[in-house]
Amino acid sequence: MITSEPSPRQARQALRWVIRCSAGPLPDRQQRALQRWLQADPQHAQAWRQQQAFWQRLDAAGPDVLAALPALTADDRGLRAIASRRRLPWLLASAAAVVLMVAAAPHALLLARSDLRSSDAPRVVQLDDGSTAVLDAGTALALDFDGGQRRLRLLRGQAWFQVAHESRPFRVEAGGGQVHDIGTAFSVSLHGHSVSTEVSEGVVEVRPGDGSAQRLHAGQARTFRDGRWLLPVQQRVPEDIAPWRRGELAIDDRPAALAIADLARYRRAPVWVLGGQGAQVRVSGLFHVQQPETAIDAVAAQAGLRVQRLPGGAMVLW
Repeated sequence: MITSEPSPRQARQALRWVIRCSAGPLPDRQQRALQRWLQADPQHAQAWRQQQAFWQRLDAAGPDVLAALPALTADDRGLRAIASRRRLPWLLASAAAVVLMVAAAPHALLLARSDLRSSDAPRVVQLDDGSTAVLDAGTALALDFDGGQRRLRLLRGQAWFQVAHESRPFRVEAGGGQVHDIGTAFSVSLHGHSVSTEVSEGVVEVRPGDGSAQRLHAGQARTFRDGRWLLPVQQRVPEDIAPWRRGELAIDDRPAALAIADLARYRRAPVWVLGGQGAQVRVSGLFHVQQPETAIDAVAAQAGLRVQRLPGGAMVLW
């Protein structure tokens, strides 16, 4: 009698066997190996049935999506090697692998390094020193507070800080640079290797890592990447900084693929934008983060992208 679900390792093993079988009849030696694996543990057979069922459900995604799915697994050499025999079954199994691994990935390394995290919605946190940190969806922070300093590391996402004034310096590190509070409220955003700082009130000092420093006052913003400034100082309306705190996301003339990636942070299930001209169409709008499905549909309509919803809530746009 099976009393528990298969482990993640068993699920991955089952998925590998499903992929192999979908590519064509197994050689006798591999067929015997599969039978031995299935008989070794009742949970192996359960994992096998679950992965087969998922593969079959994905078949309903439609031929247009299936034709585009290789882009999702273009870097997986092991799966590409299987593709040479029967293309369509491999595409289905590959898609199942992507949905399973991306949707269920634990991000163990990031979680091990972070002290504060948010999932698919902004989170307000009161820090031990009395400061307030508002984390946008999908944000992770590490804290290092002691008797002489207040040091934070932005590992992913973006956060807005209202700093409590005291003798210990308050510094936020991100992307190899540092933002030093001089008495203020400000936001720091990490997108890939680019770090943006926007000041709501007061003053901050930003050091990108190349030895230079820039003081930003209320209503100012600047971005650096890999230790170098990208743009001159930009002007902002202080009240409009970090609008996601109010449940809004302002997208101003951004490629559709990047806009959808921003909106996807407010969903639990993954979203993929495949290559094509529509992904590069620039879009604009003010969207409500509580309704990411509607927002993604609106961006897709602007860009002329098609939307396909997969089992488990995943979305593919092309």
